[in-house]
Amino acid sequence: MSACTNCGNQMSCGCQRRTASDGSSVCSSCLAAYEVKLKNNVEKKQETVQPQNNTWGKDRYRNLNKFVK
Repeated sequence: MSACTNCGNQMSCGCQRRTASDGSSVCSSCLAAYEVKLKNNVEKKQETVQPQNNTWGKDRYRNLNKFVK
């Protein structure tokens, strides 16, 4: 027997077990709600991602002066 990762209920047979898109094992009654929760978490994560600093910006040659004679 295994437990649902979403609600914690015991799944007694394989017909109750479903695999979510992230690979976790959830019960058949929780699958739709769990997928919606995953989708919302991914959307929130994408909104909060800040752009990386570009290393090839306007100051890329500022340390080169110490090597130039």
